[in-house]
Amino acid sequence: IDAGQFENRDPITEFFTDIYLDRNPDIATAVTADLLTAYEHFVKSGQEEGRSPGPNFDATFYLTHHPDVAAFVRTGQISAVEHYLLLGASEGRAATEHNSPLALNETLELGILGTRNLTGATSPETSPQQYRFRVDSPSQVSLLLSRLSDEIEVTLYQDHNGNRVLDFTEAIAANTEPGTRAKLLNRVLNPGDYSLAIAAQNEETSYHLSLATLPLSNSYPNLTGNRELYPQNLGSLSSDILLSNSLEPNNAADIYQFTLDTTTPVQIELNGLTTDVDLFLIQDSPETAQILAESTTPGNQPETITQSALEPGTYSVWVKPVEGETQYHLSLSPDNSTESETRTLDLPPPMFNPQFGFGLVDAGAAVARVLGEPTPFPQVTNPITNNYALDAINAPAVWNRGYTGEGIVVAVLDTGIDLTHRDLQGNFWVNVGEIPGNGVDNDGNGFIDDFHGYDFVDGDGNPSFSHSTERHATHLAGIIGAQRNGIDGTLPGGFGFDVTGVAYNATLMPVRVLDDRQSFDQFEIAVANGIRYAVENGAQILNLSLGNLPGEPPTERIAEALRFARDRGVVAVFASGNEGSARATQPADPAIRATEGLGIAVGAVDRDRRVAPFSNPAGSAFGPYNFVVAPGVGIRSTTPNQNYFTLDGTSMAAPYVSGVVALMLQANPNLTPAQVERILIETANPSSIWV
Repeated sequence: IDAGQFENRDPITEFFTDIYLDRNPDIATAVTADLLTAYEHFVKSGQEEGRSPGPNFDATFYLTHHPDVAAFVRTGQISAVEHYLLLGASEGRAATEHNSPLALNETLELGILGTRNLTGATSPETSPQQYRFRVDSPSQVSLLLSRLSDEIEVTLYQDHNGNRVLDFTEAIAANTEPGTRAKLLNRVLNPGDYSLAIAAQNEETSYHLSLATLPLSNSYPNLTGNRELYPQNLGSLSSDILLSNSLEPNNAADIYQFTLDTTTPVQIELNGLTTDVDLFLIQDSPETAQILAESTTPGNQPETITQSALEPGTYSVWVKPVEGETQYHLSLSPDNSTESETRTLDLPPPMFNPQFGFGLVDAGAAVARVLGEPTPFPQVTNPITNNYALDAINAPAVWNRGYTGEGIVVAVLDTGIDLTHRDLQGNFWVNVGEIPGNGVDNDGNGFIDDFHGYDFVDGDGNPSFSHSTERHATHLAGIIGAQRNGIDGTLPGGFGFDVTGVAYNATLMPVRVLDDRQSFDQFEIAVANGIRYAVENGAQILNLSLGNLPGEPPTERIAEALRFARDRGVVAVFASGNEGSARATQPADPAIRATEGLGIAVGAVDRDRRVAPFSNPAGSAFGPYNFVVAPGVGIRSTTPNQNYFTLDGTSMAAPYVSGVVALMLQANPNLTPAQVERILIETANPSSIWV
């Protein structure tokens, strides 16, 4: 719903575009006119109007065979198809005469596996209940079976021969532990077709089944080194930990991982609930995971797990929704003999959205995390006049702690920069080994007269702008590092404005790589050479508010240069692109290289924190990866000839993140790119973003 409908993708099991348009010619006309997609209409209007999504649903049959549903539909609160999609399908109600309710020995087709929460039952008098699903890329898959009313066995099969018949030789994992304790299968699965068989041992048994998957190849970096990419790593459980978070009914479990260095009694409490939630303690290992204890009290009652002696090792706490959404408070308490302070954490596992990734970058939260502080820096009054974006990312709170980007070199790879602008002079990088204007490569780095940087378009040591309309890079430089020097101008009505950079004491390295006369090859070569130059001359951050045009080939030379930068510990920040209004479904290149772990992509939001319509989305094709958003609409910054101008674009959003990275690296210059990106996505704020 969030992304696929705009990419003209069809849900696998229920919706059929061709049938929907054939049955609804009025919608076909609108789709032909490119006003919306068929599924977009169905989500927004069609299901409320009772329009059938495809051959798997017959409204007349459905209402005739389910009188309770018919009575509900007559109240006008819901249509037949809405009831089926929201409730009926999961309840096993027949929707056509060819779709009888699932018998216990039949297979429920789940399609490509995502996050699913199901209820079911099985009996020893019938064949095991089977769920068939597909994994389309190497993925970490968890299958949690809980709320068991009697003893049950669960087996995972891979249909190697594709005959849709399971035999014992195709079993790849099983949990046959006696009793009614919850059962977990947690495996890395390769692409293929799989079936889960659930068999009752003594009498008919009901259960809850939660399935969750996360692609391995495109996931955001996991600094713990653990194969499981779900958990929020809490570190060593040496003192009490308190944290708060929220659950939604269709989400996977929230998972928190901790380690113990010595044998320790541990108590885990979950409270503050408004609906039913289950709690599990799991022992992790590189190959498998085992449930040690569970608390499944019905309703919104607190859940508690007490272990008298947990041995040294790695453990996870799973907080799993049963129904409804709820806030919760989780405490983990080791019973140590020595007294220690309680750590209060605000560390929800990052949630990825196809439109805006992990959310709005938060400088105050990111730098606080770098310093090991348990909570984000509190907001302070913004000392900068008429500059909404600095407030939006909470930069003043970081300045208030003394971090301004001093000593951090940010390379701006773009058009030329006005080296004489009063708000930028004094912050430019200086090649101390070079004598400007003498026509000699004094420092022997292979570039003549590169005193402030280099121009890879014209091939000389002057990275300044070449004509008055070339204002792009000067604008970006001001967002990152314009000096904090008071009022810079006056708005209509006599209101002053102040352009101040996120990291106003950072060092700016101008690297000119763009020109409107370039061919694609010239563009790619200039950018790749510029990246290498910046890295070899001390840049710690690369701001890349650039990309290929729609229809152009991938930027493989740039990707290779980015790998060079990554290997040398340099952080790359990309603008996601401005083709969102043209229905772009993913970032442009090189921003798309964030999916390969080569940097972080940045989309744009406006002052109301609404995703800008032009902003290329993160997309849904790659799984979670390094993508955040920052202000990119109505951004006033420096432009050539001592001017200031307001511009829109993801180009403007990326330097806000580059500035935040400079603040982080001043706080800890030893952070690796993966650590920087991990902190940015974990501390980004998704709750305030709207589309």
